[in-house]
Amino acid sequence: MAKRARKPEEAGLSLKGSGLVFVGTKGGEIRGPSRRGAGVYAWDTRHLSRYEVRPRAGAFRLRSAEVLPDGARLRYDFGRGIQIERHIHIDATIKDEWTLANGGARVAAFDAEIVAEADFRDLFEVRRRARTTRGRQHSPTADAGTLRLAYTAIDGVEHATEITAPTNVWRVARKPSRARVKAMIPPGERHTFGVEIRTRSSLSSPEPRLQKRDWLGWEKTSTRFASDSPELDAWIAQSSLDLYLLSDRTADGYFPSAGIPWFVAPFGRDSILTALFALPLRRDLAPAVLRLLADHQGKADVPRRDEEPGRIAHEIRHGEIVRTGGAFGTPYYGSVDATPLFVWLAAEAARWMPERDLIGEFEPNLRAAIAWMDERGDLDGDGFIEFERKAPTGIVNQMWKDSGDSLLDASGRRPAGPIAALEVQAYAYAARRSLAEVVAPRDPPWAASLAARADALRARFERAFWVAERSFYAQALDGRKRQIRDVVSNPGHVLWAGIASPARGRATARRLRQPDLASGWGIRTRSSRSIHYKPLSYQNGSVWPHDTAIAAAGMRRYGLGTGAASTIAELIATAKAFPDQRIPELFGGAPRRPDRPPDRYPVACVPQAWSAAATFLCVRTMLGLDISPDGSSATIDAILPDGVDRFEASGLRIGTGALDVAVTRTRGRARVSDVQARGISVEIR
Repeated sequence: MAKRARKPEEAGLSLKGSGLVFVGTKGGEIRGPSRRGAGVYAWDTRHLSRYEVRPRAGAFRLRSAEVLPDGARLRYDFGRGIQIERHIHIDATIKDEWTLANGGARVAAFDAEIVAEADFRDLFEVRRRARTTRGRQHSPTADAGTLRLAYTAIDGVEHATEITAPTNVWRVARKPSRARVKAMIPPGERHTFGVEIRTRSSLSSPEPRLQKRDWLGWEKTSTRFASDSPELDAWIAQSSLDLYLLSDRTADGYFPSAGIPWFVAPFGRDSILTALFALPLRRDLAPAVLRLLADHQGKADVPRRDEEPGRIAHEIRHGEIVRTGGAFGTPYYGSVDATPLFVWLAAEAARWMPERDLIGEFEPNLRAAIAWMDERGDLDGDGFIEFERKAPTGIVNQMWKDSGDSLLDASGRRPAGPIAALEVQAYAYAARRSLAEVVAPRDPPWAASLAARADALRARFERAFWVAERSFYAQALDGRKRQIRDVVSNPGHVLWAGIASPARGRATARRLRQPDLASGWGIRTRSSRSIHYKPLSYQNGSVWPHDTAIAAAGMRRYGLGTGAASTIAELIATAKAFPDQRIPELFGGAPRRPDRPPDRYPVACVPQAWSAAATFLCVRTMLGLDISPDGSSATIDAILPDGVDRFEASGLRIGTGALDVAVTRTRGRARVSDVQARGISVEIR
């Protein structure tokens, strides 16, 4: 994933239901087999690699494509005066409904083919040229209007795709399978037909039973935001919709998958950060994430999966490769940061949701996670958390920049481990500090122990990671405790977590806004002055929206409000530059130029959970919102980015109550012009 990007491709259509994903062109076609993710997916398996409804003569001309909470609406022009509206509904099945309207003066003939094929590739091998799985692909069969495509994996798991169409016969002798749809439409009349796609598997899922998603309920129970900036409002609205699309509804709340198409699965780091960022929008992602990850918390030493007691899972998959030993297995535990982030999320969510008593609910899991941080996570006893994979199939770099070339020394080689990554120590500090504050009333000795370890970590951190001649922090320490000094974006996470001293934090905040890091579209993952800089690499000079939002939050925390506001303004401009105000997982880090959008990274996930949720971390940064450990009081210290002179939040559920707040720009400064609090006290700074 870290290789130089190929030629960009146009934005496509990415839809998600309950355990089902549709990825196609903007016009709703799957022209496979595609190595860039087009297909219908279930159980980490591509259940359709080709799906088209195409006229036998002429062509559909796409007029519009709109993503909806339950799928998508597409409109086409077709010859002979036919207007077409298509609605793709997606939940546990896909219903593809077509309405043909004849606006001409004569009878119009519609004659089209439905083309379908399934390669049943594991998601991990979709982007490869050669297939590595060796299951049995069955010949297509048909029974009147229903086509059945089937596959048996080498471990006996059976997958099938069934397509029911308005036809009497499917032609299955040659691939792809085809069916014909014909209609004669009188002037002024309409004709409708539908295609239903169902996926089946003998694989039993260990995940929570999913409940029916409810977009109206989501909207009703989410915070409402409004401003005088159409660009900001559109970005917020699209981000809320994307989080809804990516999330499955469980008994504990909404659980967000990481991104479409590659990461539609539970991810420890991604899901935790998404829930943390999303708290100002809605709180119920946090308990759902905590519950699923707690249920999969490590219980034994399993080197092939990097599992250890107390460790939080990195990734939970169902595909043939991980089931049959071709990769690292599932659940896989190879992220060193998911465990401290789990603790931090629990502590933060406890402030926002005191009525749930999340600390009491997850206390055994939290104590096990803290024990892992103190013992197993510290590989050499120096007080830092380090990583080194335990099996050759595992992930090499087990922090958020997990591509193989994201950690390089001056000569361009990966340093010998074990590696102590900068931001991981910051997360560990924030986890202990926040949890100590929350548990102090119920368990003073535990709180004192957590606080003492946090203070000791902060002192060690400042000695080990600060690079005085650069007024910045090192990216990591190698196995010999030497600093890896290249200038990267990771220190923004240090500021967000609050581990930096005040003076060094301010210096770091200013450094993040220098033009070698601040591209004009956001913060680059690596300085443009670095010998390793590549603007279209995965993590060596590209821009990641969640990373940029974290940097803005960190700048604000250390007093650089103007820098934070400028960074958020850049993200608003970035959203405007992408179709539908939807910022992808990452994009190119070339300097911003007039009338030229950011460069696309061709296989970036769109939508992607922490990119969507980053919007709401920016909202929290704009409000300057902090909440007391018991959830009874909050502080607001607002800023506004350029181009925004009024911003409002209504129905913000926080701590023991809720509030409405309005921020306006007066004499060049952002001021809280109105606040209405219910059940919680608010201090305006």
